[in-house]
Amino acid sequence: MFAGSSIGARVILGDQSCVRERVTIGDDVVVGRGCLVENDTTIGAMSKIQADAYITAYSTLEDHVFVAPCVVTTNDNLMGRTERRHELIAGPTIRRGARIGGGAILCPGVEIGEEAFVGAGAVVTKDVPARTVVVGSPAKVLRDVPEDELL
Repeated sequence: MFAGSSIGARVILGDQSCVRERVTIGDDVVVGRGCLVENDTTIGAMSKIQADAYITAYSTLEDHVFVAPCVVTTNDNLMGRTERRHELIAGPTIRRGARIGGGAILCPGVEIGEEAFVGAGAVVTKDVPARTVVVGSPAKVLRDVPEDELL
């Protein structure tokens, strides 16, 4: 854990996880083995980030978010080629209760709506509406999240 970060009560940081500078983690969060949470990120209470997930800088995860193993988030569409990229850098925003399936990739600046479900292996290039299931590459809406799966 780097200086300048704050960790809530009852947080579990798995072995070989890394929490960079200026990260805020709410209460009752689990950050699994081998996860990297980059700088200037916020993780809400009761969220779970499973093994080997990569949470890029400038990301926001609200409360009750679930991130499965090996999820990758990104924040730079220009991949370091210009100075202009600094004004455009944005990690994803994952709204309350959203779930991200194993191995999914979230592109820069996308918003995953409240209680949305991103299927395993999906490549999310556009915002995902609240309470919808998206799958595929690129991710497309499949259906609504069933009522009995909502918080």
